[in-house]
Amino acid sequence: MKKALFFTLIAFCCFFRTQAQEVFHDSTALLILDKVGAYFGEVNSLKFNTKTSQDVGFRDDFFIKEFRSGEFIIQGPNQLSAKVIAQGKPQYYFYNGSQIVYYSLEDKIFVASEAPDNTLDMLESLYTDFGIQLVAADFLYPDFAFHMTETMDYIEYLGEAEVHGQKCFHIGAANAEMTFQIWVSQDLEARPAKIVVTYLGEPYAHQVEVTFENWEINETYPDSIFEFLPPPNSKQITWTKKD
Repeated sequence: MKKALFFTLIAFCCFFRTQAQEVFHDSTALLILDKVGAYFGEVNSLKFNTKTSQDVGFRDDFFIKEFRSGEFIIQGPNQLSAKVIAQGKPQYYFYNGSQIVYYSLEDKIFVASEAPDNTLDMLESLYTDFGIQLVAADFLYPDFAFHMTETMDYIEYLGEAEVHGQKCFHIGAANAEMTFQIWVSQDLEARPAKIVVTYLGEPYAHQVEVTFENWEINETYPDSIFEFLPPPNSKQITWTKKD
C-alpha cells in the first residue's frame, strides 16, 4: 500500500512538471470541490480536531519535521478559538473579529494584535505578518472551486482512496509554486479528511500535511470563549512582524 502511494505521488509530480505550462481543470474534481465550498458556506459554526506534520526551516539548507495537534472552534464570519499543542506545549489563540491573541500556557506570556474583520483574512494575515500557519483553511471559502481554478493550473480527480478507514475522493492540484492534494469524505457531508500541500520554492521543496477529524457542525458557542482574559501572573510581550 505504501509503495502504491509512493508511486502515485511520483506520477502526480512528474505529470505536473511536464504539463506545468498548460491549464487543465477536470470537471469531476471541480464538482466535488464546489460541493465542499457550498457545504461550508452554509454552516454557522465548526468544531474540529487536526493532526499536522510540517517541514520547518532549521537552517538555510535544512528542514526538520514538526508535529502538532489542534482543536478549533469557528463561529460565524469573525470568531475563532484554538488550542494547539506543539512539542508538548499548549498554545491558545483567540479571535473576536477585531483582535487576535496568542497565549502560551507554559511560558505564561501573551501577545495581541489588531486583525482583519473576518476569519479567513485574519488567518491569511497571521501567516503573512507573523509566519504562523494556524490551520489550512482554503476549503472554508464558499467559492472554494472558483478559488482553486483561479490559483491552480492543474486540477484533477485522482480516484477513490481511504484515509484512516474512511472512503474519500482524492483530488490533486498544482501551479508553478506548489502542489495541493485533498481527500474529501464520501459521506453525505462533503468534508476534507486530509490535505497535503507541497511548496516547490527554494531552497528545497517542503510539505505540510493536515488530517481533520471529530467534526461538530452548527453548535452555538458563547462569545466569551473567543475573548482572552489574561490569567494571573501572565505577561504581555510585543508581537513582532516578520521581515
